[in-house]
Amino acid sequence: MSEEISLNELLEDQNIDEKIKELSFEDGLKLLEELVEKVESGSLSLDKAVLSYEKGVALINRLRELLSGAEEKLKILNK
Repeated sequence: MSEEISLNELLEDQNIDEKIKELSFEDGLKLLEELVEKVESGSLSLDKAVLSYEKGVALINRLRELLSGAEEKLKILNK
């Protein structure tokens, strides 16, 4: 089971990458949506916006990895 990560933790924790790798698809998507909302609000400094972009890319990569795994399972089941 994955550990839920808060948006603040995502942006503040220097060692968050390992936790991102453990996120479920649903938790990762929720966090990505929160991150996008925060960036689009315009309330972040330039540094925080750049950091948010970097963390968003890491989240997207995790979500793609999970989707790819699900796709492979479906291919096997459909054979």
